[in-house]
Amino acid sequence: MVSHETSFGVQAGKGCNPKVQSGGGGGGGSEPSPEPSEKTVASSDDANTSDASIGPDPNRTIVISQVYCMDIEGVSMVDCLGAEESACGPDGQWLIRAAYRASDLNTLQRTGSPFCSTDTEPVVEDPAAGQTGTPAGPPMPVVTLADFRALDIAPSEIESDSGGFGLIRGNTNFFATEEDQTLTTTMLGQQVAIQAVPVQWTWDYGDGSEPLSNPYPGGPQVEFNQETTTSHVYEDTGQYAVGLTTSYRGQFSVNDGPWIAIPGTAEVPSEPVTADIWRSTSKNVAEDCHENPQGWACGNPFVED
Repeated sequence: MVSHETSFGVQAGKGCNPKVQSGGGGGGGSEPSPEPSEKTVASSDDANTSDASIGPDPNRTIVISQVYCMDIEGVSMVDCLGAEESACGPDGQWLIRAAYRASDLNTLQRTGSPFCSTDTEPVVEDPAAGQTGTPAGPPMPVVTLADFRALDIAPSEIESDSGGFGLIRGNTNFFATEEDQTLTTTMLGQQVAIQAVPVQWTWDYGDGSEPLSNPYPGGPQVEFNQETTTSHVYEDTGQYAVGLTTSYRGQFSVNDGPWIAIPGTAEVPSEPVTADIWRSTSKNVAEDCHENPQGWACGNPFVED
């Protein structure tokens, strides 16, 4: 995990209303798809009460939205994201409500079932919103999608087998690095940690073919010409610029509190690399490369036609 500090202009509010809700996590596997589960939260007699004359009630209940497809025991994030897309569509996200007393983070409990995000759902509901400069301190700040996209999120690096060399109509393999990133800043005088989690890699192989979006970053080939989830078949020789855009979901935490979903995704492009595609040709030759090092294909197997 990468962790570093950042600074950017931010605004705090009761919630944020972007179009797409999204969150982070990681992992892969073949565990079963998740089913939304019912969870309850204990009620508090003093919840949602405050008096502006004395400052926010330290025992007030704060309600937040958290990403659902994260840290589910026995279920990989990739499987959960697949079920999420079936339920919410390609631009939707499962969120789930959680609540806790402002004075005790250990009271955090999730409540209800996962729901598909909408652009009207606030991610923080704090009764103290608007009560600034009070003895009990300011309300919780909110990281917006614009804030998240303004961060200096490091792009994935493109890696390849054989330095990008490939054969025409063969499987030329590229893959990407995968790393969660945590950045810190200050909002309303409070420490805020922001986590960026890669959830999708979209490849442009530079030959006019349709881009390939994949929930996996890919990996090296076990053997030459092996098909992988991120390999590509080129139909012509030549050099091609291979591009990659990584989609990051975000979440934030205030003063080491619980993670809260940041609606939307940040798309971060990588530095392109070159695919060098050749044609394989076989010939029968009578020369011995030891006797004639300048013979056809002796020393260098890459021969221009």
